[in-house]
Amino acid sequence: MTLRIAAPSGGGVDMDTRLDGPLGKRAAEALAARLDLHTVGDLLRHYPRRYVDRGKLSDISGLEIGEHVTVVAKVEKATLRDMRSRRGKLLNVVIRDDKGGRLSCTFFNGYKVSHVLTPGVRALFSGKVGVFQSQLQLTHPEFEPLEEGEDVRPFVSVYPAVDKLNSWDIARCVRQVLDQLDDPTDPLPEDIRRREKLPELGRALRRIHLPETEADHHAARARLVWDEALGVQLALALRRRHATERPGTASPLRAGGLLDAFDARLPFALTRGE
Repeated sequence: MTLRIAAPSGGGVDMDTRLDGPLGKRAAEALAARLDLHTVGDLLRHYPRRYVDRGKLSDISGLEIGEHVTVVAKVEKATLRDMRSRRGKLLNVVIRDDKGGRLSCTFFNGYKVSHVLTPGVRALFSGKVGVFQSQLQLTHPEFEPLEEGEDVRPFVSVYPAVDKLNSWDIARCVRQVLDQLDDPTDPLPEDIRRREKLPELGRALRRIHLPETEADHHAARARLVWDEALGVQLALALRRRHATERPGTASPLRAGGLLDAFDARLPFALTRGE
């Protein structure tokens, strides 16, 4: 089921804002229950696992058996039927790209995706080209429905997802939060950012989710990796500081105590050390 997201609240949000404000209660509860994401900061730190470059999309007419392809196409026909050899539904979808090429896609979890892949829906499909009954097809490809006007973005972000919470649902939540986000205060001093050629935190968070170029993605990733490394170093420094500030427990000498017992077990006689 596609995640229902509330309309934007209109007010600015920050990294500590609870997600039910900008997204609504239903979407916030789904993100909390399935991905343990509770705040705007949690969601924006749930980074894409990969990107699809629309400049490298394949034409259906030029596909070859065995290659891994990504195509943008519209669902022309969708047929849901019972599987013959086991329980469950099989969904067969015929897609058509802008140049008129057609391709069959088969989904073995047909019931779960049939409400999304309906005739007229445009989506990005990615998978390995196979053949069935002398026709090329994609078997259980990954897909990403495209919203109106979404073609202007050169990259599609693909997120780590879980059952009943798809990558495109997460992407919609991220975009809505970014539309309302006030740029966070940057904890990294400006002189360090300038020296290391790192973008500001707000820009890095936007570009890791919505890169315009490969350079955007690499620069954003470098900045966010720097933040993680700096956080680890600060935690270690605080731990060392706390250790040095902790007062030691007084252990006065006591005749017949542990020290005397230790000395007695030595295989040699101690000198006065003078």
